[in-house]
Parts: sequence; structure tokens; C-alpha cells
Amino acid sequence: MRFFPSWAEMEVGDTVTFCRTFTEGDVANFLGVTGDFNPIHLDPRAATLCGFEGRVVPGLLTGSMITHAGGTLLPEPYPATRMSFRFLAPVYIGETICARVTITEKDLQKNKLTLQMTCTNQKGQVVLEGEVSGKIIPIYSRRDNNGIKNTI
Repeated sequence: MRFFPSWAEMEVGDTVTFCRTFTEGDVANFLGVTGDFNPIHLDPRAATLCGFEGRVVPGLLTGSMITHAGGTLLPEPYPATRMSFRFLAPVYIGETICARVTITEKDLQKNKLTLQMTCTNQKGQVVLEGEVSGKIIPIYSRRDNNGIKNTI
């Protein structure tokens, strides 16, 4: 599903919200791909001894929600050039996290787009803030020298 029908229609301030429940499988897959075998993600006792309520979802797995916005909600390819995150509270397996993604910068001349993301848990607590910048590459809505729209 594409939230924004075209690059031209996207405006600073536009926002989309989506939610995801992080499962055991999500964490296992992420740990396997990244090699992040931190005990707080694997061992409930270690997580508890570190002051957590249980096993913690890796922060970058939560942060990866911003790639959903860049990869599936935007109307054109959007290679990221920069991402940053602030991890404000732990996310636990089984929690539902809602991401609110807002367009904070749009430069039509450079095709630059910046998105801000705030993630909250089901208690309404902000668990993560993030930002991604990149370039929209309008391959689906290019016009040739005669003004004719070419689409792939």
C-alpha cells in the first residue's frame, strides 16, 4: 500500500501512523541476521539482572520501522543517506509499537526528503525517536523533454 500517491503531492507536515507487534520470531530473525547476541535479547534472567522487565527487542529492530515508511509508504524509491535514533525506553517482545512518521523537509530541486519518526508503546510512552534523510528518485513519474509522462 502506498500512502502518498505521488512525490508531488507530499507536503511538509504530512503524517502517517502504523503499528507493529514485535514477536519472538521477529527478534530471532533479527538476531540471526545481525549477530546481535546481547544477553538482554536472549536471556530473561540476564535482562532482569540488568533492570529490564524481560527480554528486550533490539533497538535497531524497533528503529527499522522507519524503513517501512521509506520502503512501502512512499510513492518512489527512497535510498536513505542518513538515519539517527534516540532510544528512550525498552521495547519488550509482544509489545505493540506505533510509529508516527512526519515529513519534516521536502526539497523539490534536490529531491531531498527528511522524515521524523516517533514510536510509542501501548501505554503511550515514547520509546524511540528517529530521523531519516534521503533522496526521492522519481522513476515512476518522469517526464521527457516533450512533457510526456513516462512511467515504468
